[in-house]
Amino acid sequence: MLTEYLIILAGIIVILALAQIIIKSSISLAKHYGLSGTFIGLTILSIGTSIPEIMTHIIGSINIVRHPETMNTLSGLLIGTNIGSDIFQQNFVLPIIGIIGTIIVIRKNLLVEVGGMIAAAVLVWVLSLGGFLTRLEGLILLVAYLAYVIYLKQSKISEAFRAENNLSKGEIFWAISLVSISFIIMGFVTDQVVDAATILVEHLPISASFFGIIMLGIATALPELTTSLTAIIKGNKEMSAGILIGSNITNPLFGIGIGALISTYKVPNVTVFYDLPIKIVTAFLILYFLLRNEKLNKWEAAVLIALFIIYLIVRQIYFPVDF
Repeated sequence: MLTEYLIILAGIIVILALAQIIIKSSISLAKHYGLSGTFIGLTILSIGTSIPEIMTHIIGSINIVRHPETMNTLSGLLIGTNIGSDIFQQNFVLPIIGIIGTIIVIRKNLLVEVGGMIAAAVLVWVLSLGGFLTRLEGLILLVAYLAYVIYLKQSKISEAFRAENNLSKGEIFWAISLVSISFIIMGFVTDQVVDAATILVEHLPISASFFGIIMLGIATALPELTTSLTAIIKGNKEMSAGILIGSNITNPLFGIGIGALISTYKVPNVTVFYDLPIKIVTAFLILYFLLRNEKLNKWEAAVLIALFIIYLIVRQIYFPVDF
């Protein structure tokens, strides 16, 4: 088991490093073409920071197709990682950023940003009520994500940066090449992490989904944490909020959508009746807090963190198994 732990640890480190390369290259390209800070946060950076979750879904779903007998275990692990990462971001990373700096969402953008986060979670929950996510439902999630991105681009939720056009053709090619190579390496590493996680789940006295939440879910949320902190330090508070909120839209729609499209998923009962309702309720709570004054106060941040701790304790005590 020590070997599997080391594989997961080393794999997560490599994945996080590659995610940073992808994010940095994506930002350079985005600024070159003059995209807005909020748009970059909600789309490009949210996709970049969600790459660990997305790649985990792609590789894990391919493994389900190859080995159908792993459907229950891998479905619980992958969905637990995704939803766990989202809840960790909503109830821990977001308030931590709010305490260290300031989380600000302009009132006119609240329904577009936080409303989109709530809608994404509700859509996944509704589609999961039957206990399965089929390939058709995966396609619905992907189409919903594409529609949201198109809406963001057309709505012009914040002013665009003036296009810098500071990259030469060679630099543009290099940036695109770095992103592509990073994806290929990340795919290989993610495959090893998923295999190691599957072995560990078979030997640990916890459910696959809970392992996904406390191990892979938290680990795969680290890009959002580090990138949001960087945005705060550089004074771009709108981008920081956009990264976290956008990731909570990208993960369920794009991540789960592409995974379900590849293999279909068996959704654990605990996800349907506990995890997703908790995610939706706390998302509404965040909306309420931000509607009051467009930012998170420190006591509001403390409430969200306390709810996250209670969520984990209650889940392990009362929902020890997936199905």
